[in-house]
Amino acid sequence: MNSNVINGLPLPEALLAAMREGRWAPPDSAVLAKVFGEQPEEPSFYTLDQMEFENRHWLARTGPMFLGTPDAAQPPGDLEPRSSLIVGDLGPDMPFALDYRPAVGPTVVYRKADGKWVMVAPSIDQLLARLKG
Repeated sequence: MNSNVINGLPLPEALLAAMREGRWAPPDSAVLAKVFGEQPEEPSFYTLDQMEFENRHWLARTGPMFLGTPDAAQPPGDLEPRSSLIVGDLGPDMPFALDYRPAVGPTVVYRKADGKWVMVAPSIDQLLARLKG
């Protein structure tokens, strides 16, 4: 494993532990659909190398097609590349990420088919618990 920091953002210890222990892997599609609210196509939970690669490109993203727009009704609605890390996807153009903007630590957000980013778990620990089914 290369680093515990990507784009200046520290990876949560719970995520690093899940990776070390082999628990950072897509569960059954039905569980993913329940947690994320949409049916996965080809889910991938990124390795550290994949995270580093994907997030190099993520920093260059601009515009609402990728970043969304703020939405008070279904927060956050948008995502800021410099304060987030893409950590996996449910298929093409279906990424999920850590959003470091909340003061309590990174939340887990997912880009829905409509282009809005929604919170799926208040922390990586909560996501891992929910993925157990």
